[in-house]
Amino acid sequence: MTAPRNSSRVLFFIPTLEAGGAERACLNYLNHLDSLEKFLLLQSRRGPLLHQVGPAIPVLEVEREEWDPALSGLKRSFAASVLRVVRNAYKVAESARRNRCSIVASFITAANVIAILSKVFHPRLRVVINVHDITSKILEHTALTRSRRLLLRWLIRLLYPRADVIVAVAHGIKRDLIESFGIPAHKIVMIYNPIDERSLHARAQEPVDHAWFGSREHFLIVAVGRLVKLKGFDLLIQAVAQLSLPTKLVIIGEGEERSSLERLITALGLAERVALLGFQENPWKYMARADLFVLSSLTEGMPNVIGEAMALGLPIVATDCSPGVREYLDDGRAGLIVSPGDPKALAWGIERLLSDELLRTELARRGRERIAQFDLSTAIEAYEKLLQSLL
Repeated sequence: MTAPRNSSRVLFFIPTLEAGGAERACLNYLNHLDSLEKFLLLQSRRGPLLHQVGPAIPVLEVEREEWDPALSGLKRSFAASVLRVVRNAYKVAESARRNRCSIVASFITAANVIAILSKVFHPRLRVVINVHDITSKILEHTALTRSRRLLLRWLIRLLYPRADVIVAVAHGIKRDLIESFGIPAHKIVMIYNPIDERSLHARAQEPVDHAWFGSREHFLIVAVGRLVKLKGFDLLIQAVAQLSLPTKLVIIGEGEERSSLERLITALGLAERVALLGFQENPWKYMARADLFVLSSLTEGMPNVIGEAMALGLPIVATDCSPGVREYLDDGRAGLIVSPGDPKALAWGIERLLSDELLRTELARRGRERIAQFDLSTAIEAYEKLLQSLL
């Protein structure tokens, strides 16, 4: 990393470094914004992506082990929840002040709310929040109670306009913020998530030792994401059960739905056709060797994994679960889009592509052309200019 051209310091704030699109985007900015001095602040220092933080970047933490465990989880009282948010906002402000950071760049809704509130304790602090989801849809699917969903919606409507800049990673996300939460359009800047194609292709060359990836007796589908309800992996497994072509499915990711998905695989008699590989630090080596990538989500923002699949030359079937998916797939010209929440629709889309090699080849070609708009250097330059303008 080259030395910063000035003493500008930015505090990047995100809850954890679990394997997700927002986390990977945060890492890309951390590791490639060379003109700025960067610090990473985590609410909790955990996640499989931690080791990917550049060695010169200090990693800080908001919460410590001594934090009262009674305040953790969704069951905490309302008063305790408010206290925790305020306390964390104070800690973010103090961390920025202690490290002489003039900007906080936050990722994910909870961190965004805390970052904006930190301005109460540090009025001169500039706050850039990054929005990676169709927020109105995420609130519909969250595990929070109805009253807390309404509270969070109110907080977003109240606080987001107080951010100095809001970075939306898709035009559809920007529209949702304006239409669903009344955010002024001039506050929102659209910057696509960066895709580091060079690193992606290098990692894709690493060897794979799973037997299914060496056989050509069947088609191989790959899906990637956290094992949570929103990803619709139960629907994808049901779709595989309906396929007539010889097909196997590999799902890469870990999460709370693992045991439920394992029971479904057993109940449908798919133990020889569906494998849950868990979290993989390098999912791209598996993706590069598959015949098809499938996104089965109920809702998404602008999912990085679609861009990664396109960069690796994979044809794609994706559910029409957000404007971001349509935007990524150029309204269906760079991938097949099917109805969300419908195993039959997924099965139809998979069968259609697997039975038509010419169509698979054409969609893969269009995908490789489309991904040029998500070039790493373009996104880094845009983000760097944005941060420099606030200093």
